[in-house]
Amino acid sequence: MNTLYEHIYKSSPNAVANLLVTLYNIRQFRIRHGGEYPNFRKYFEQTENWSPKEIENEQLKRLRYFLKHTYEHSPYYRKKWGGLNLDFDRLDWNMFRKLPLMTKEELQKNIKDICTINPHSAVKFQTGGTTGVSLQVYYTPRNIQERFAMVEHFRSRFGFKFGERTAWFTGKDLLNQRDVSKHRYWKTDYQNKIQFYSTFYIQQKNIPYYIENLNKYQPPFFSGITSSLAEIAKGGLKAGLKLNYQPKAIFPTAEMLLKSDRVAMEMFYGCGVYDQYASSEGAPFITQCKNGHMHFEMTSGIFEVLDSKDQPSDFGELVVTSFTTEGTPLVRYRIGDLVELETKKTDCYLHYPVVKKIHGRFTDCLYSRETGKVCQGNIANSVKHVNGVQRFQIIQNDLDAIHVQIVKTDEYRKEVDECKLAKELRIRLGKQINIQFKYVPEIPKERSGKFRLVKNYCKETI
Repeated sequence: MNTLYEHIYKSSPNAVANLLVTLYNIRQFRIRHGGEYPNFRKYFEQTENWSPKEIENEQLKRLRYFLKHTYEHSPYYRKKWGGLNLDFDRLDWNMFRKLPLMTKEELQKNIKDICTINPHSAVKFQTGGTTGVSLQVYYTPRNIQERFAMVEHFRSRFGFKFGERTAWFTGKDLLNQRDVSKHRYWKTDYQNKIQFYSTFYIQQKNIPYYIENLNKYQPPFFSGITSSLAEIAKGGLKAGLKLNYQPKAIFPTAEMLLKSDRVAMEMFYGCGVYDQYASSEGAPFITQCKNGHMHFEMTSGIFEVLDSKDQPSDFGELVVTSFTTEGTPLVRYRIGDLVELETKKTDCYLHYPVVKKIHGRFTDCLYSRETGKVCQGNIANSVKHVNGVQRFQIIQNDLDAIHVQIVKTDEYRKEVDECKLAKELRIRLGKQINIQFKYVPEIPKERSGKFRLVKNYCKETI
């Protein structure tokens, strides 16, 4: 929303604010679901039935076109690749892997020269900045239509159809002070049947208001920030509150889905939780299939998993080339996430590589002189056998210490549970690291509305 629109919106009565939300989303719908969107939906339905060879041929065809377009329209890439003598019509995988890698910092610093389109006519997206680098990237409408077609194709595997009632948990600034004082933590898009719930007020004392409204609205589908969907579930279970209807599917986004969050959501919502991976700057997609496997969506881009020496590996840093970033091209882009591939043969109707686990961002890891790099999923498991931890966050400023912030419940016994948690953390981080505990009433979310389990500000790495 622009500043004037936002001022009018924030000053408006609730009914008018809902109307403005609806009008805004009608415009967004035309951009996202117009043009080539229907053709992309058909394309993704067809490609699911292709053989591995057909998929590889399609990837190479799309890669050649994308790289040629990037070279011809991006001053930055044209200069960067100038001495490589690239023949895009004959480019093969070996030639592709000789292209230089790109970092987030490089993208941010050179965004104007990287961009291939007029920013004023582009579809703009702002990344959240949870890695310390916030970016604004520019999409063509056609690329946006393909990306939304991909998301909704994935969700259609589990019964979703756009236009059915959906609860959307968002990190956008939706509410004014009148809303908060009335415990009205949502706004409604009447045209597209979406109830947008603010993630900024999800606390145990407010959860009854959220659940009461969900029972009134009865959305069969849920989408939005993972930790917020999980907080509603955990808070509802804790308070003994229930939904009075049966949802169909939960689609968490924007954060890594932890096993404990999945379990809580399945218990509370009483339906399946279906995961996906992408990014605001345009990473290609990783989605869950009907068999429960996470797959690289091969027609959305190229995925490379590289070790610390930038060699192909089954576990390492994810490097992406995304076909839907013609406006702000991502070519061999260090997205900042760690991925583990499945090495066992998997019997699945989708002939795409299977991802065993997404371990999260480098900044979602802790570092230890004794045990090395410890990923977020492993850290999350440290509270499995600890009672009374409602939420916790670990902050690391140097290699020799971590600061653990805990929001505890009445079940938490400091003399017992703090020792248990310290023991679990030392199993993962070693005996030498200094562990400091601090008990807080709440742990703030990021500006994006996301919650970070680990915040690593270490200048040294392992």
